[in-house]
Amino acid sequence: MRSRTRSCYRLLATYQLISAFILYADDYLISYRASSLNSRLVHENLWVSKSMTPCLGNRHRSITLLRDNNNTLKTTINNHEEEFFNFLTQQPLHLKSNQHILNDKHNSIETLTSPTQCYAVDFNDDFVTITIIASH
Repeated sequence: MRSRTRSCYRLLATYQLISAFILYADDYLISYRASSLNSRLVHENLWVSKSMTPCLGNRHRSITLLRDNNNTLKTTINNHEEEFFNFLTQQPLHLKSNQHILNDKHNSIETLTSPTQCYAVDFNDDFVTITIIASH
């Protein structure tokens, strides 16, 4: 008769990895806003704040970024700005555009906003994994 204990250990190891990722990840609220005047960036802001309450929802896409010298999440995101913003723009964004046209003047103001969203963030020594938490 064949023993099934090997698959039991594999299942246990897999369960521990998954539960460690879910239980030990910190929840952060991240938001982004950029404003441009006549297609020239005039203001840009990234808000990163640790959530005071656990975020509820399903975990979706994630991104892993290299982390140097135990940097904060905001510093890590700023160091990998292009990768993170490519990841961020996969989420719904709001674009507001205002145009003012006078006789010989044309001014346009655009504001791109990523609404505040909850992310599960798992810090390791060398990297950080950021996972989107979509609310129900």
